[in-house]
Amino acid sequence: MKKNFLNPTLKRKLLVISLLCLLIASALQLYTFGFADNFFINWLRMFVVLFVLVAGTVLAIVPGANYLVNKTSQLLS
Repeated sequence: MKKNFLNPTLKRKLLVISLLCLLIASALQLYTFGFADNFFINWLRMFVVLFVLVAGTVLAIVPGANYLVNKTSQLLS
């Protein structure tokens, strides 16, 4: 029996985050620098940076802060 590495909801979240970061990186690269000689290298670099920042925030920092606030509120009440 093969076990899935990622569950379907996490796959869907990562897909949505990657598509949004791809669109934002494309728009930012084209608006800031235009279609220069090193467009694809800068575009890929910008996509990776945005993806790491957004995915880290959405999948780790926000749920972690929510968990801490919930646990703290349960201890205080």
